[in-house]
Amino acid sequence: MVKRAMMITAVTAILILVAQMASAYTITTGSSFGPYQSGQGGEFTLQADNALQSILSGYISGTTADIKQQNPLSSETQQGTFQSFCLEKDEYLYTGATYAVTISNSANGGGKNTNSGDPISLGTAYLYSNFAKGTLSGYNYSYESQRETSAAALQHAIWYLENEETYADAGGTSNIFLNAVISQFGSLENADDDSNGAYGIKVANLWVPGHEGDLAYARQDQLVATPIPAAAWLLASGLVGLIAVRRRNVN
Repeated sequence: MVKRAMMITAVTAILILVAQMASAYTITTGSSFGPYQSGQGGEFTLQADNALQSILSGYISGTTADIKQQNPLSSETQQGTFQSFCLEKDEYLYTGATYAVTISNSANGGGKNTNSGDPISLGTAYLYSNFAKGTLSGYNYSYESQRETSAAALQHAIWYLENEETYADAGGTSNIFLNAVISQFGSLENADDDSNGAYGIKVANLWVPGHEGDLAYARQDQLVATPIPAAAWLLASGLVGLIAVRRRNVN
């Protein structure tokens, strides 16, 4: 019974993963990138289409989701938005635009120091997971100007963890979010391992619509929280490996 349950869980995870990777969702930007965006990275307020909304998980409405896409801050809510951070310093997106979205474990073009796909790190996944849940220690979720400051520090921590900038550029020992990563993983080096879907954090790969998969039309990738826990990803991966072994034995 246990093996059967594990098999069902793994098959379900695989079906969801395949659907996520194959589907092209859409994200729309507003007239600005949101009330907590300084223009040099930070929180992006992104409008997800209904299909993408159905796979988002872990966000807190009014804190990290359903925030009005305008600057300055509005008390009105906007259903279906979520707060994200970019992964690459040398790719861009624009206001008032709609982008096709695919979901993966990696930044599609690799970013500043990598020309191929760049898997997100454990440290990035850990920080963004806690941010999305509204539980990131030291992050000021309450006031616009202070939140912009927190967002900038978190953005620099993410860029450092994704090899987009130096430790000094990220603020070094004064960056509380890098210090949080060290406390969690023991060192920044340990946090550099590929996340492989850990904490349910994935990459929303953005593309010019109709050109999904063509790096000439890639746009700045964003972080996204999904409902699939790392255990399910690992179980699904293990099942795929087991199937491959069995096929080799049969052949």
